[in-house]
Amino acid sequence: MSGVDRIDARPAAEVRWFAVVSLVGHVGLLALGASALWRISGGWWVGAVTAPVFAVAYAAMWRFLLAPGSRRRLGQRERFTLTLVVVPLVVVLAALGEIWLPALIMGSFVLLGDSLNER
Repeated sequence: MSGVDRIDARPAAEVRWFAVVSLVGHVGLLALGASALWRISGGWWVGAVTAPVFAVAYAAMWRFLLAPGSRRRLGQRERFTLTLVVVPLVVVLAALGEIWLPALIMGSFVLLGDSLNER
């Protein structure tokens, strides 16, 4: 035999479809929250500031606390608690911007996808 090591055919990390559903929900909540803030802002400049600030803050929260590959990912209970705070906040913002139903659906995607992704 040669001195070549055998390569394992399995990937190092597997992506589960529940995580993809949760990601779609988070992206939807981010977009709907930013859109709602843009709609309810008093002027064009206020919307141009608040929507990107919300989007960056939400993306940072997801990347550092909720993402499956994050080093400092919260535990399942902590993620559930954070989701129970953030989803109603975005739904209320979306309701003020008159787009509450898609926000409610995206919040359901986040809750169900994250809960089903746990083994």
